[in-house]
Amino acid sequence: MIRFRSTILIAGWLFSSSSAFSQLKFTTVVPQRPVVLGESFQVQYVLENADDISGFSAPQFQGFRVVSGPNVYLGNKFVFHKNIVITLAPIREGKFKIPGAKCSINGITVRSDDAYVKVVPLNPADESPYFLAPGEDPFRKIRENMFLKLIVDKQTCFIGEPLVATFKLYSRLQSKSDVIKNPGFYGFSVYDMISVDDKVKAEESLRGHWFDVHTIRKVQLYPLQAGMFTIDPMELANKIEFSRSSIDKKTEQEVSEHMYNKDAETKPPKAEVYEVNLKTDAVAIKVKPLPLKNVGDTFTGAVGDFSIKAFIEKDSILRNQENSLTVQIIGRGNFQILSAPAIKWPKGVDAFESSVSDALEKQKVPLTGQRRFKYVFLSTQPGKYLIPPVSFSFFNLKTRSYKTISTQPLAFLVTSKLRKEQKSIGEPHERSYRATTWWLIGLIILILLTLFGWLTLKRRNEKIKLAEEEKLMTKSRIVSIEEALKPAELAINESHNAFYWTLNHSIWNYLGQHLNLSGSHVNKIALSNILIAKGINSQTIDDLTGLIHDCEKATYTSAGAGVDKAQQFEKAKRILKVVSERIT
Repeated sequence: MIRFRSTILIAGWLFSSSSAFSQLKFTTVVPQRPVVLGESFQVQYVLENADDISGFSAPQFQGFRVVSGPNVYLGNKFVFHKNIVITLAPIREGKFKIPGAKCSINGITVRSDDAYVKVVPLNPADESPYFLAPGEDPFRKIRENMFLKLIVDKQTCFIGEPLVATFKLYSRLQSKSDVIKNPGFYGFSVYDMISVDDKVKAEESLRGHWFDVHTIRKVQLYPLQAGMFTIDPMELANKIEFSRSSIDKKTEQEVSEHMYNKDAETKPPKAEVYEVNLKTDAVAIKVKPLPLKNVGDTFTGAVGDFSIKAFIEKDSILRNQENSLTVQIIGRGNFQILSAPAIKWPKGVDAFESSVSDALEKQKVPLTGQRRFKYVFLSTQPGKYLIPPVSFSFFNLKTRSYKTISTQPLAFLVTSKLRKEQKSIGEPHERSYRATTWWLIGLIILILLTLFGWLTLKRRNEKIKLAEEEKLMTKSRIVSIEEALKPAELAINESHNAFYWTLNHSIWNYLGQHLNLSGSHVNKIALSNILIAKGINSQTIDDLTGLIHDCEKATYTSAGAGVDKAQQFEKAKRILKVVSERIT
């Protein structure tokens, strides 16, 4: 009965935690400025923290013509939202309501809020930025109407204290932009909040004009060590289109990543296209060390504000039966560096390495939620056991002090067998018969439980053996540098693009096997963070990531066509050998 009540309490707590982490939002976003008659604009229906979405229903728009949509843009793995965009063009002046949309979320119909826009007539004095007057310098017009900015919320912080970096493109022009260089975040762990694929767009008034503002990337950065660090520039290649004839046209921008030269592009007759690269300024960040005074014995780098809880799955088990201890770190801070707390296991208890799971709101700064550590353990000796309090230390930025928190001690019982009904001396014959029957039933149950425990232990040992065999097999399959680069060596005499594609693939194949990189971790930022942790110097990391960048760029463009491919091959071999000395 006690265990049942505990299960109910735990389930209720998990439900409330899940609800706190998943607050649904469904909003309608429209321009905050008046819309000019005949010019198109976007209506965005934004769903946040909604995983099971179906049956989206767009409303009827009175006073508008639907130009395109609805187009759906999905959030990335860090951002759980959908952005549904509809492009409208007003057909008459006045103030109009943009009705909310409906959709079904987890089987429940929800509706976004209504919004309003004001439609005004075109002012003849307001000439479209798309028009390039005779004698007007196109590059000056580009500088005045299009620029890229990096915005950071702070430039001085402590180790583990988050800072937010936002890359924004401001534009009033007809353009296509391609992210050709993402910034390096050396010395930081990175959590993406918004990426270019999220198509986050807004409007801002600057210098008397309204600009379309595209949030290309927004990240949380957590410093890993003290010192001066630099957020490298982001670079965009832009194609800006103008017309020499006076045309009333609503300018539009398209921002993507590594999309140039993939498809043939067309331009309207009499249009002029200019190519300009934009990049942000490098920004220096000063990271201060944490104070050395009063550091807790269990401090491992946690910075923020946390609490701790722990519970045991079962308060009574048979010997050799698996049980589990769960420790939860809850709060706000740099969860990515939290390691499993040390457990002082009682003598006679065998514990296994903990597993880790996160439930985090990555749109909040700092990261908010919880990290769970689950320890599986068992005991071969019957008896009463007590797990001492589990301690955890962190540095609180608000109080500028260290704090150590602990759980309550946890007790559990290990038994060798089930209790048997005892036969009393001098009982009547029928009661003796009943006692014997219950004794036999108990014996059968005990045999079944022992068999179940033996099968469980056998299955666990088989899993451990299988994991070890897979580990040995995986280790035996790891290839050498020469084997990994062999396809690239054979491709030296092939086309420019084919060689660089093969070289890039060969480099990632070698790094992926030696560093266990897979899935979303196959990127230059994750690679840099791993190599920093392994003590590889920054020059080698820059050489490696620079080579990968050159290969990516040369795969789809003519960049590097004049460089000797054999030299690039030898350069890759040389860099990988330097890296290999530290990671193998």
